[in-house]
Amino acid sequence: MINVLNILFVVIATGLILCFFRKKDETHNYKYYSGSVLILSCILVFLLTYGLGSIPNGLHVDEAGMAYDAMNLSRYGVDRFLYPNPVYFINFGGGQNALYTYLASFVISVLGFSITTLRLPAVLLSFLAAFCFVMMTKKAHGKYFSVIVLFLLCVLPFSIMHSRWGLESYLLFPMSIISCFCLFWAFLKYKKRWFFLAGISFGLTLYTYAVSYLILPIFLAIVFLYSLINKKVTWTECFCFAIPLGILALPLILMLLVNNGIIPEITTSFLSVPEMFFYRGSEFSFSNILHNWNLFGILFGTDGLIYNSFGEFGTMYYFSISFCIYGFVLVVKNAIQSVKKKIMSLDFMILAFFIAVFLVTMLLDGPNINRANAIYFPLIYFVAEGIYHLINKKLWTGAVILVMYVIFFGAFLYSYFVEYPCEVHDTYFFVSQDDFENALSFANQLDGDEIYVIDEGYHQPYIYTVLALEIDPYTFVEELVMDDSDIVQIGKYSFRLDEIKEDYVYIFLKEHMVPEEIKNADFDCMKFGSITVYY
Repeated sequence: MINVLNILFVVIATGLILCFFRKKDETHNYKYYSGSVLILSCILVFLLTYGLGSIPNGLHVDEAGMAYDAMNLSRYGVDRFLYPNPVYFINFGGGQNALYTYLASFVISVLGFSITTLRLPAVLLSFLAAFCFVMMTKKAHGKYFSVIVLFLLCVLPFSIMHSRWGLESYLLFPMSIISCFCLFWAFLKYKKRWFFLAGISFGLTLYTYAVSYLILPIFLAIVFLYSLINKKVTWTECFCFAIPLGILALPLILMLLVNNGIIPEITTSFLSVPEMFFYRGSEFSFSNILHNWNLFGILFGTDGLIYNSFGEFGTMYYFSISFCIYGFVLVVKNAIQSVKKKIMSLDFMILAFFIAVFLVTMLLDGPNINRANAIYFPLIYFVAEGIYHLINKKLWTGAVILVMYVIFFGAFLYSYFVEYPCEVHDTYFFVSQDDFENALSFANQLDGDEIYVIDEGYHQPYIYTVLALEIDPYTFVEELVMDDSDIVQIGKYSFRLDEIKEDYVYIFLKEHMVPEEIKNADFDCMKFGSITVYY
């Protein structure tokens, strides 16, 4: 593995000299554009696909929940609670956004189930978003700017870490880029089909993460009101955008009505609007603004969750903050100039999107990196703007900036691909599915009357059990036992430690959770990675 990283590092260090060696031909175009894009694209493909099934090591609890529903949809056409094609999944009671699950179910139906296929939708949408980001910045600012954007998508920790696992809310980042590309192209071409396509894309974006219910209306209100006032868009074009957006938004409006007790849940043979066990609308509040002034410290640094960022590197490397601030000032300046000229510029759109995401994120209760993931779209744009302007002023700064990023990126590569896999399955939200399947297989061979699978309360250990056993949803619903919104038993498998008996088998997903009563009793012990079986 280290040899592979060394080779990759040498390729980056030599190849990107070409990418950042700025040379123009007689038409003032960046001569090495095609070569730069090819090199960077190959690097991005490698970074997002190498060891995809094992890095991150294990399954996040929400990733496992999504996987089980995706598996059931691909095989039976229903989720785990037997709802046909729900617009919003119940998951562990509070709901889960739907787009990733449907994409994963399609991939699973074609390629079969594995952790790699489960994570492919995140990778594929990241590739598509990179293409859209490059295309719209190339059109707005030229080829050299777009190469800088692609370079940043290759080397920034956030860009790599968010794309390599199946947290459904992380799709908001790539879908925001794709949707803004469609809208930017619509304003560029003034073709009704592009406004229609943009409406579809923004409608699908609503299914990535619930915060988009607030972000997108604010952003779209700014953009379309500005355009209507300056007569840059017709009402016909607005309707071409609004009709597909409204059709796609309608099921989610029904979901909100159902879960606020206004109408009963809806179940049909082709679509379901289920009622959640509990509703999390209280996560948004104006009172949260007073507690969220450390937001940018979290967004540029770490939120304490190792699967979101490494504290020593931050999400974008700490020296990028200066480029980001500088770029933000330039974008504001450019946006003001475009407003004075009454034109729709990419800078204006990016700034409007940043304002919308920032306002909504400040309303969140306990924002972290994955909750605020959409904001990295404008932040990366700001960094690119700052770097581009510096290189335009002094060409030699390009070499200095390149060296800084390559050095830090080399260190990050080692941390992510070598050290991280050894640590991540021991973190709070991740469980190694391979280790768990081996432990469960061993436990099933024993003569215990019941098998207890124990983890911290939030972890919902039942999800790893039903996923490992590939229990069909009909058996799942028939055999489950619930206490309030918690599933405490499925058949012979129990998930709450009520009593300790010697004829029971106990599987502990984390060693530190084993009670002293079991350690001091006459139990044998077998370890499977971080998972321990007592019998």
